[in-house]
Amino acid sequence: MSSRSGPIRRSRQIPRRISRTVRLATLPDKVVAVILNWNCADDTIRCLQAVAGGTNVPEIIVVDNGSSDDSIEKLDKLDEPFTLLRLDDNLGYAGGMNAGIREAHARGADWVWLLNADAVPRPQALSTLLRHTDRFAVSTSLQTTSTQPEDENPEPYVVAAMLPKGKVRPFRCGGCDEGAHEVDMVTGASLFLRLPSVMQVGLFDERFFHYKEEFDLVRRIADSGDRIGFVCGSEVWHKRGGSLSGSSPRARYYHHRNEVLYVRKHYPHPLRRLVSEPIHYKNVAGSLFRVAVGKRERRRASLAVLAGYWDGVRGVHGPTERF
Repeated sequence: MSSRSGPIRRSRQIPRRISRTVRLATLPDKVVAVILNWNCADDTIRCLQAVAGGTNVPEIIVVDNGSSDDSIEKLDKLDEPFTLLRLDDNLGYAGGMNAGIREAHARGADWVWLLNADAVPRPQALSTLLRHTDRFAVSTSLQTTSTQPEDENPEPYVVAAMLPKGKVRPFRCGGCDEGAHEVDMVTGASLFLRLPSVMQVGLFDERFFHYKEEFDLVRRIADSGDRIGFVCGSEVWHKRGGSLSGSSPRARYYHHRNEVLYVRKHYPHPLRRLVSEPIHYKNVAGSLFRVAVGKRERRRASLAVLAGYWDGVRGVHGPTERF
């Protein structure tokens, strides 16, 4: 695989739209929710129905990212109003969400709510995010996980961080009376974005393909002077790993490669930045050890980590069919 100098060309394809009756949102600003589907229609339908059942209901766009299963057939049977955009190829999270963002922009949206298919927003998730639109250009909800979204005590996980001197320091809050916190970075399965801010700095960088693209976009919006928020009063349940298992060799490859690509893009001295973080030494040393003495599957995962670092240093980007 060779390095590319720009976003993946395929992302400029014109998606096929399937017309449906779309209910207009009764919101102070126009909000469009974008749900990304890739071979996971059951998750997507659950997410869509949760959005449609919320206390505030936006327009809903489902982007099908070149699914090869029966996703389209299942989505066609839904009664809920939404628009389906069909892409011919899997363009990754970045390319798929960009297609939805462009459609939301064409509809005159003020805000776009990006949701992973395996997320389930609680009924007041959007209405709570909307209370802070005068404060934040980008925000994310408290995100929890468990076996099922109906579980009584799902566990929160980290989706926000502070960046003192560029160092990532996780920010944790499982919900408090304040309800929202200004932070330096947010990520996760629910991103609420002021659309003019996105259009000003540019959409997701499709060279990342999968992982770290949201870090890059949020960082660019923050650098433009807008504020970033973690709205702990808004909750979204997330199954995690719905599109690409985080423990798979390919996921490990993308994670480590894109970490290096992100550092190359945002830091004036990327090599100095990388060598200053002990975690990278640990990742490389541990992977070399497991390649030498580990069992087959562990060797394969470790080779993916090493390849990720190597390709990141060389500037290789875009999708991969390796691992």
